[in-house]
Amino acid sequence: MKINIFITALFVLTFFCIYPASAQLNLITPDKKAEITGASGTVHNLASDAGYDTSLGLADLIATIVRIVLAIIGTIFLVLTFIAGNDWMQAHGSEEKVKKSKDTIRNLVIGLCLILIAYALTYGLGGLLTKMLLTK
Repeated sequence: MKINIFITALFVLTFFCIYPASAQLNLITPDKKAEITGASGTVHNLASDAGYDTSLGLADLIATIVRIVLAIIGTIFLVLTFIAGNDWMQAHGSEEKVKKSKDTIRNLVIGLCLILIAYALTYGLGGLLTKMLLTK
């Protein structure tokens, strides 16, 4: 039964996330790519030619890593919530299975809240620390 859930989740992920992105890639012809990237062939030079700062600092790297980790955690949360809800629906009146599913969902929500609070504190304190360091 768990394999059916995994296959369904994989299908949904593929259909809604990967397929639209790959469809967009097919719209870029070599002429458009040369127009977008310029003669150098990289978007990095296009951004620097436009006046944007293309150097990445430590703060940008950490922020990117935090965003990636939060995206992974959010995906795991959704999959585990789907599995717990599916188990609850398939409990067929078994109080033990219903209680286990409810406990799982409650623990998932508590964990997600803790992660969001930690992110908010980190974001707020990081911004405050950055302001303090840049003003001195």
